[in-house]
Amino acid sequence: MKNKLILLSLLALLIMGLGGCATSQKKQGSDVQAPPSPSPEEARNLYFDFDDIPIPSEMELDSNESILFQSPELKAGVVVFKGRVEAISLFDFFLNNMPQENWHLRSFFKYGRYIMVFEKPDKDCIIQIKDDTFKTGLQIWVTPRFPAQGDKMQGPALNPDMETDLVQ
Repeated sequence: MKNKLILLSLLALLIMGLGGCATSQKKQGSDVQAPPSPSPEEARNLYFDFDDIPIPSEMELDSNESILFQSPELKAGVVVFKGRVEAISLFDFFLNNMPQENWHLRSFFKYGRYIMVFEKPDKDCIIQIKDDTFKTGLQIWVTPRFPAQGDKMQGPALNPDMETDLVQ
């Protein structure tokens, strides 16, 4: 028993000593600039698979429900999160933060279920927020945008042979 107490005391002293060394090294290297600390808002936001879509730190990724497609030219899919956050608070978060990432709000549904549609020149983002009993669910869909012709959005051109097969 006495040996265990001595061992624990030595271990505690060693840990405190290492912590003291780390702080003294920082003081000695004062000529090296530390990176600027992020603002409180930035410190709470995380970025997962899409580097232009901030996620509040209170939300946890549900990788079992998420699916991501990535190639050298494209990244698309749906990422799913759950957390103890009020739905209206999440709605306001995306309303305020997505424009800072150069997303343009196109439309939204509000109350009961929240759905927000954002766009960039080359992709779209649909955010769905739903209150559940104990946690709030968040789905973020990102898809590439098809090139537009004139005022109408149009999907990829169909192979002429394929088009006749669809009509028959």
